[in-house]
Amino acid sequence: MDYRWEKLKRKLEEKGLDAFLITSRVDIFYFSGVWVEGAALFTPHRKFILTSPMYREETERIKNRWEIAIYKNTLENTLKKIAELIKIKRCGFEQNSLTFAGYKRIKENFSSELVPCDFVGKIRSVKEKEEIEFIKKAAKITLSAFDYLRGILHTGIREKDVARECINYILKEADDLAFDPIVLFGERTSLPHGAPTERKLKKGDLVTIDIGARVKGYCADITRTFVWGSPPSKTWEERLKLLESVKRKAIERIKPGVKSSEIHKIVKEELTRKGYAENFLHGTGHGVGLEVHEEPFIKQKSNASLKDGMVITVEPGIYFSGEGGARLEDTILVTSKGGKILP
Repeated sequence: MDYRWEKLKRKLEEKGLDAFLITSRVDIFYFSGVWVEGAALFTPHRKFILTSPMYREETERIKNRWEIAIYKNTLENTLKKIAELIKIKRCGFEQNSLTFAGYKRIKENFSSELVPCDFVGKIRSVKEKEEIEFIKKAAKITLSAFDYLRGILHTGIREKDVARECINYILKEADDLAFDPIVLFGERTSLPHGAPTERKLKKGDLVTIDIGARVKGYCADITRTFVWGSPPSKTWEERLKLLESVKRKAIERIKPGVKSSEIHKIVKEELTRKGYAENFLHGTGHGVGLEVHEEPFIKQKSNASLKDGMVITVEPGIYFSGEGGARLEDTILVTSKGGKILP
């Protein structure tokens, strides 16, 4: 984990910070390797974990690399004591994870200047070899789950039944779910993130399944849409072919240095040209890692450029209220040779 600390130290130097406070549980894990509630405090020469007595045992295995502060009263009081001890003048904090109420409590107990920052997500966005292997394994399990679910589908099965089968399968093969399964039939496929219901599968229904496994904390995110029990109508056959073509074109453009907004532009322009501008309701994709949605975000207003080692999704979708919708999504590794669909 020390190389991650080195990246953070360089950011502190760039921003002129004496210290940096991390309050996101995911980011604490990224830098320390332990899942705890509380905070992590970095300086160029020292690093602290501040947590409650409930996590004392969790932190035992890293106490040779971290200074552990178990607070008895509040995190803010303990943070104040450490800041005064090591004379912090300018401290950065995670602007996207610290709540306003949390900020106010720290500000009331902290004489140092607090500086909002958003660079941890950018550090995490480029994956190391081990992280990529975990995501590959998660993607492999996710694809095998699709094979299993296709095998148990039958007319009359409920969305909730398929979701339950998915959960059971993934929990047998992986460490956890990346997110709650999205399983939708028929007209309900027009809901991009709809929750499974009692809706029963009928012959000729559209089926959308959006699922992901989690391995060692790392996620996969894959979506498939198809027609159950009979060939799709000509309209939906053309729409599904269009989404597959658009997805392929976007993936072909992926390489280091390309702006993520350019990937989105390819999808948006192609769907607009076919008359579906109003039916494309979301961005083209997002980063995947310890969180299922993380940097970089593949959307119109993103300034991010793709880098070797990033893992992203490409997920064009079109939706028609009361009729149905479709989304096709893969998890993709950015490499010097282009985009590689995982696993």
